[in-house]
Amino acid sequence: MKKKLLITGASGFIGSYLVESALKKNYLTVAAVRPTSNKQWLTDPSIHFLEFDFKNDQTLDHAIREFVERFGNIDYVIHNAGVTRANKNEAYDQVNCDNTIRLIHALQRNNQVPEKFVLISSLAAYGPAKNEAPVKAVDIKAPLTAYGRSKHKAEEFLYTLTNFPFVIINPTAVYGPKDKDVFFLINSIHKGFEVYIGNSGQLLSFVHASDLVEAIFIAMESDSVRKNFLVSDQQVYTSKAFNQAIKTILQKKTLALVLPVPVVRTVAVFAELVGKISGKVPILNRERLKEFEAPNWAVDCTDINLLGYAPQYDLQSGLNDAIKWYKEQGWLS
Repeated sequence: MKKKLLITGASGFIGSYLVESALKKNYLTVAAVRPTSNKQWLTDPSIHFLEFDFKNDQTLDHAIREFVERFGNIDYVIHNAGVTRANKNEAYDQVNCDNTIRLIHALQRNNQVPEKFVLISSLAAYGPAKNEAPVKAVDIKAPLTAYGRSKHKAEEFLYTLTNFPFVIINPTAVYGPKDKDVFFLINSIHKGFEVYIGNSGQLLSFVHASDLVEAIFIAMESDSVRKNFLVSDQQVYTSKAFNQAIKTILQKKTLALVLPVPVVRTVAVFAELVGKISGKVPILNRERLKEFEAPNWAVDCTDINLLGYAPQYDLQSGLNDAIKWYKEQGWLS
């Protein structure tokens, strides 16, 4: 019989990759979505949909009981639902931490503790490297931002549990077809502007969405429990090298702008004010600026490598894949 997998946040960028991979791996795949979720990337007729509402215990109990009635006991959960940008810092805790705790309690309350619970967290839960060495999974976590702290709190809760098998995935910057955040930077270069905040030597790490999802399934299907796994493409880049890779693919010449941090901070404050008025969350805010100021976001992926993880994309080939998709979809003219 097929193993039954519940994926939260299934309609998002990474979620859609998780669903696609789960189907290929022959899981009975249940995509947890909100009533208002856009399902444009979830068109395979093999997908089973289940409406999940995290607002209270009653709605979660109902969703889990419906899962059991329709499909049987839950074998695996990949908890991918979360928020990466918000106009209010408390929203990060409410979505990324409180909803995670509420879901876990609902699973326990309904006797649906899975074989493995996978929390999709973030490198932001660790914060940047403290020196020139990359971040390691055993490092003490010191998140810089409200987003990172909310992910860290969810992780801390998991480590308080007994008889609840889990692993935590901490990806670095994720990109690929369908992503909008890295597309913003690509589109800027496409228009002829190469922007740096403070300097061009910040150390960065990346992972293509397809490679990240493969790492997630490797960790989920392994015997590992109660463990964090950092995931990248196993290489380190500077912000200048990142921009150069994009310019090479697009065959673009750019005007390089190095913006002083105080100037960008003023822009971020203005963007936040506009966001509060419009109700839209700006790409740049003061919290995000903290990440741009940190000098080193390199990671050590030894633990996931030991399980057999071998990324298929480096930054050049991964960006080429993404840019090709953006052009096919008309995102880039």
